[in-house]
Amino acid sequence: MINDKLVHFLIQNYDDILRAPLSGQLKDVYSLYVTGGYDDGMQDLSNSKGDPLRFEQFWNDLEDIIFATPKSIQFDQNLLAAGRPEKIVYLDVFSLKILYNKFHPFYYTLILSSTSSEENVSSLKTKPGTDSEESQLLGRLLGILNWDVNVSNQGLPREQLSNRLQNLLREKPSSFQLSKERAKYTTEVIEYIPICSDYSHASLLSTSVYIVNNKIVSLQWSKISACQENHPGFIECIQSKIHFIPNIKPQTDISLGDCSYLDTCHKLNTCRYVHYLQYIPSCLQERADYETASENEKIRSNVSIPFYTLGNCSAHSIKKPLPAQWIRCDVRKFDFKVLGKFSVVIADPAWNIHMNLPYGTCNDIELLGLPLHELQDEGIIFLWVTGRAIELGKESLNNWGYNVINEVSWIKTNQLGRTIVTGRTGHWLNHSKEHLLVGLKGNPKWINKHIDIDLIVSMTRETSRKPDELYGIAERLAGTHARKLEIFGRDHNTRPGWFTIGNQLTGNCIYEMDVERKYQEFMRNKTGTSHTSSKKIDKKPCSKLQQQQQQQQQQQYWNNMNMNGGKYYMEAKQNSINKKQTAFGSKQHQQFQTLNNLYFAQ
Repeated sequence: MINDKLVHFLIQNYDDILRAPLSGQLKDVYSLYVTGGYDDGMQDLSNSKGDPLRFEQFWNDLEDIIFATPKSIQFDQNLLAAGRPEKIVYLDVFSLKILYNKFHPFYYTLILSSTSSEENVSSLKTKPGTDSEESQLLGRLLGILNWDVNVSNQGLPREQLSNRLQNLLREKPSSFQLSKERAKYTTEVIEYIPICSDYSHASLLSTSVYIVNNKIVSLQWSKISACQENHPGFIECIQSKIHFIPNIKPQTDISLGDCSYLDTCHKLNTCRYVHYLQYIPSCLQERADYETASENEKIRSNVSIPFYTLGNCSAHSIKKPLPAQWIRCDVRKFDFKVLGKFSVVIADPAWNIHMNLPYGTCNDIELLGLPLHELQDEGIIFLWVTGRAIELGKESLNNWGYNVINEVSWIKTNQLGRTIVTGRTGHWLNHSKEHLLVGLKGNPKWINKHIDIDLIVSMTRETSRKPDELYGIAERLAGTHARKLEIFGRDHNTRPGWFTIGNQLTGNCIYEMDVERKYQEFMRNKTGTSHTSSKKIDKKPCSKLQQQQQQQQQQQYWNNMNMNGGKYYMEAKQNSINKKQTAFGSKQHQQFQTLNNLYFAQ
């Protein structure tokens, strides 16, 4: 038989039972219970014979309650003594109240009225005998779950609530769907031309082309017209799809098959394997460029002021990304505080893979010593790692304050769109993919989740060049106008909206005035001289005459600009002209040039 007094005791004192000093210890809970730990007093705690309630009977009563309402009382399974738990770790008060109402109907009010949630909460606050805070939370949960105990055949109340709660948690937030829709309708498309899958077409074209220095110079249309008779649709396929034509040379042995490296082969003029040349008619290329430009123009014109701005700028429809910026420097010796803070960072370190490479590498100690923790207070980082450096990269991210949340794989494809079976790296197995670690710092609320996947399938290009698809993933995660940085970049990595640093860049280009000022100060402290960084320059330093000519050309171009509403510009220009006559004219002129660049960026 259920001891309803014990049920009432557990309900009224559940908070004191679980907290210190009792901490759920069974013997202490028993002592509190037998000494009158609830409203009805000590005289009601004896059995039918008038003897005090013993601990064994107390334990049996708990077992009866658990049998009637499974999982309403949970014990610490790690603390067992003689097969009996010693500590209570959880009490399901809601189930216990339902059980108590079976003996005392309507003692505890569990049904919420059909009025608004605010009225329900206010009624729970004023109801005597209830804990206001817990009642509010319970009321809110029941309101969300649309719970009604009057509905029949619901099963056990606890199980029904648990099922409804699990179904609710499985539903993805609306922000996921909104982010996907925004990315779908605002992301510009890239050019796409289908590839011919008919191998006979490639064989026919190989007999009708004229190749010089590994380039297709012309086609013999007389032969192509003859092939059209035996292969209907051949000319139409040539004009609408990409074809890869075998590049047969005197040393080529067709029986050896295709070269594993194809267009990336370092011994193209002596290799005996079969290589291919890509043929795209100029009319097809022009049509694809026109269609892509038209589609992107349509996307840009349809982008209106969005109502959903989480993870993106509210002025996205009218704001243009800042032009590409870069600084040529040795990353190992550069002061990252010059750059400021960023939302996204991409790093492609030159890991030492113990192979002959066409570029310099860094040892592990130098890479681990980089102060990348200075670049972000919160945000996301993408770190390219080699096979042997995966664990080292994870350790580095942890040291910089990041949590590794994901790993992206880049599946490499060759010229023909096939997966690479013979890579140039790998000590034991040929590597046909590369790894990209994703780290998260802080708890940024502005990240757009569940848009992209953790897989990139893209063709290989120059040595160590990574796929451009990563830039799109980063911009969709953090927004187009968020500050983004790429470390160890090259000239082909520079792009609008991104800041790039590395020792293989050409010159410097800075549009942000605060970064320009900090960089000039950094260079003065380092070498004692300032460096012009507001315009892209050659690797070799320019002469004074060339610098003056560049400044004059830039000034003349600026004067020809239509400055409607440019009051601020005219005042800055007049002030700059007046101060040129002073001893500090050179410095003011340099600041004026920086102001011009900032205007172009905006």
